[in-house]
Amino acid sequence: MDSKEIRRILKSNHPEGYITSGQYRSNSYSVPYYVVATAKEGLFFYVNKRGSLDMELHLSWAAVPNTLYLRKDKNDKTYRTKKELLLTIFVGDKEGKMVAELIEGRRKLLPWTKFPWYRKIPGYRSQIVWKMVLASMFYFFFLGMFFAAALEDVEDDTKQAVKQPVVQTEAETEPKKSDSEAAKKKKAEELAAAKKAKAAEEKKKAALEKKKAEQEKKKLAQEKAKAEAKREAERKAKIAAQEKAKKEAAAKLAAQQEAEKKAEEAAQKAEQVAVATTQVSFDNCDDLRTEYPNGVPSSHPAYEAKMDRDKDNFACERN
Repeated sequence: MDSKEIRRILKSNHPEGYITSGQYRSNSYSVPYYVVATAKEGLFFYVNKRGSLDMELHLSWAAVPNTLYLRKDKNDKTYRTKKELLLTIFVGDKEGKMVAELIEGRRKLLPWTKFPWYRKIPGYRSQIVWKMVLASMFYFFFLGMFFAAALEDVEDDTKQAVKQPVVQTEAETEPKKSDSEAAKKKKAEELAAAKKAKAAEEKKKAALEKKKAEQEKKKLAQEKAKAEAKREAERKAKIAAQEKAKKEAAAKLAAQQEAEKKAEEAAQKAEQVAVATTQVSFDNCDDLRTEYPNGVPSSHPAYEAKMDRDKDNFACERN
């Protein structure tokens, strides 16, 4: 997978981002790193391993320190905190400059020269312990080789001066061989310890990323549950409102029907009263019996006392 194909893939994943090459912390340039910077999401670090493009790390802007120290080289810019190197990016092209502008526009920058002189020595720049140990071992080894070479030259000059050949016995060479093996063993143990420390640091970083992802997932689940609860409450409130409206409509209809019924009954009763109270007058019982053959009681409108001869409250009854 060539650089153009990688940039095409990264551009499709981050259409609003800027892409450049670089490294995170002190990772080696032997592994191709790509830095993607976006105005909203922060910095993404991708690595191309055996044709597979993987995202190694995502630094949101909140995770980038507010104050950074800047060192400028010909085509590179390196940003670091007081304790360790953060990242290096290539600024020899347009997008690399845009990445630098995004970083520098969001963070306060201080000059690199404020560090002590020894922080400029390779191996001591990042202030990572295992790197400083390896650098110290390398420098001591180099100085030891230099002084050993100088000492050998002095010994050779001395041998030539006295012209006495020196023959090393097997017993004399054995301690040197043992010392060399001990140094190799010590170096291997130190390298293993440094590797173990790096692995522990990466494991801790992975655990923090995992914890952060779980917290984000939990937060999303809580927000989703709240939204579901809110929708359910709104649905129940809507159903309750509909039920209440139905009940009110039914009660209103029942009240209207009851009122209509009462009005109808009142009208009928009024009609009956009007009929009952209509004055009916007859001259005598013969006339009354033509309408009411059996006579009428005292509650009837046609009743008249003059027709109730026996005063039993019933007029014109047949004997």
